[in-house]
Amino acid sequence: MTSTEGRAAVREDARLAAVRRYEILDTPTDGTFTNVAWLAATTFGTPIATVSIVDAERVWFAATHGLDGVAEVGVDPGLCASVVEQDGPYVVTDAAVDPRTLDHPLVRGELGLRFYAAAPITTVDGHHLGTVNVIDRQPREATDTQVSLLIRLAALVAEHLDLRLTALQTVRTEIGLREEAEVRAAASDVRVAAADVRLARLQAAAAALGDADRPAACQLGRDTRCTAAPELKVADSWGDSAWGCLDHVEEAILNARSVFVADAKLAGLSAYLGNRPIH
Repeated sequence: MTSTEGRAAVREDARLAAVRRYEILDTPTDGTFTNVAWLAATTFGTPIATVSIVDAERVWFAATHGLDGVAEVGVDPGLCASVVEQDGPYVVTDAAVDPRTLDHPLVRGELGLRFYAAAPITTVDGHHLGTVNVIDRQPREATDTQVSLLIRLAALVAEHLDLRLTALQTVRTEIGLREEAEVRAAASDVRVAAADVRLARLQAAAAALGDADRPAACQLGRDTRCTAAPELKVADSWGDSAWGCLDHVEEAILNARSVFVADAKLAGLSAYLGNRPIH
């Protein structure tokens, strides 16, 4: 592969990436594109006009006028596939004698294409996605005014594609934010449920201690003295222990390492733990 061919391949890969970015291939008919095709055909007085997107192995029609039942054609050189390789409009006044189009199936085949004029649909970053084009079965000329309008119509299609892409991205962002909020809400529900389970276990453990001797007030308040009635004893692996209210016992279990609910003898309270860690 020569350096020129290599550069062309790189440009084509970037162009195809732009086609994918706009997510337009094989989408339902868009009324804006249909109107563009009609306006192009009306302006030129041709029986056929299309809005085409040039893919790697096909030319897909986003809209057609006068070409019912045809969704795509091949990427044979000479028509749309050649337009996206150059800048500016592309006009063939008589395809039967123009060397660029002599071998194209639409020229040699049943359609009998003779006149073709197109303007590339160009993105803001300079990639040619496809064309707005007009077709006739008779040779003819194109005026400067007609070609200028074709260029404007191609620019209109590019603008519409940008608006469509922005709308898609906005909707997906909103969906993503909604899903993220739902995940957070679900996680919050799980945390609330887990807290309810912990509280129920703590209450059951407190009931299991019965009339064990307790101090007058909670011993676990760190920043301020807690005056709540102590209900459970907690201990750590070093043997230190203290009595606390349910709130401070839960805080200790969640935030301090190796802390467990204990009975009066500092043994692990199996009725509370169920032989499983609290967190």
